[in-house]
Amino acid sequence: MARFEGVPLVIGTIGAVCIYKMHGRYFMRSRSSLTSERVKKDAAFRKTMEYATLLARASRIGSAVYAGLPARQKQHALYRKLTGEAMTWLKYGWKETDILEWLQQRYTPQAINLFCRHLKEKRTTTVALDTEEQVVTNFTKRRNRRLLRALRCGDYFMLDDPPPSGRKRLLN
Repeated sequence: MARFEGVPLVIGTIGAVCIYKMHGRYFMRSRSSLTSERVKKDAAFRKTMEYATLLARASRIGSAVYAGLPARQKQHALYRKLTGEAMTWLKYGWKETDILEWLQQRYTPQAINLFCRHLKEKRTTTVALDTEEQVVTNFTKRRNRRLLRALRCGDYFMLDDPPPSGRKRLLN
């Protein structure tokens, strides 16, 4: 890939050379021999097309589950996660209807509320059973792990010194 100086007359493929714009600069490269017909029909790309088919099915499943979510819960990252999970289960040979039901059970607001309530109950019971000595011991263990991690990463600043600019303080 070579940088093109100046502004080219044409952006696109001219003969064996492609000229394109990326990040405000113009670049040149040689034309690829790969075509869509070859990808679709050549035996070398058979697995690629199989996974493309699976991804198309997973995308439809993820879209159906995502459409049923409330607006406050919708985020594009969640859609990608739903599609990825659907893709995984399709690879394992699950039926589309089973995957759809499983994802709906897992990601509907009622299931999320039950999960959060379960975590809150678990958290309150463990805090109630801990003595003051156990709390101090757990805190010390966590702090020592953070110190060791910081030393391994090369963060040698002291506890009282402010962290270098642009970096989070690891040892709080």
